[in-house]
Amino acid sequence: MRQLIYQFKGCGDYELYPVFLNSIKDELKMMYHSYQIIPIPSYIKDDEKREFNHVREIFSVLGLPILDALEKIDNFKQSDHTANGRKQIIEHLKVRKDIDIRDKKILIVDDISTTGNTLKAAVTLIQKLHPKKIRILTLCKRELIEND
Repeated sequence: MRQLIYQFKGCGDYELYPVFLNSIKDELKMMYHSYQIIPIPSYIKDDEKREFNHVREIFSVLGLPILDALEKIDNFKQSDHTANGRKQIIEHLKVRKDIDIRDKKILIVDDISTTGNTLKAAVTLIQKLHPKKIRILTLCKRELIEND
């Protein structure tokens, strides 16, 4: 999975986007049919360079409304930091002001969860907008190895 995500995200192999959820997309559509997706953002310049947001594209196969409610305000790379340093991610994310999700069901999605700090930060920020419910869905979970 790590190699496939790298090929998609790192090498810009856009045609791979449906592969990740294809075998379970119908089940996920049924489970989350009344939810709106909020993808974990990348730094805008990274998206511009690859010409797509990888998280948004992976989860677009579910056919649910996607709200780009969060923005990554700088190029803070989690992989450059220790587990403790990754906790600072909340300082690098912000909620867009033009988003109204009051009383809506929200599904926060990401490709990989390593420490869970990004997802915790996203939940903290999104909760301030008073959604009806928040769920989290990641493509895969990876353990952090400090010398990784």
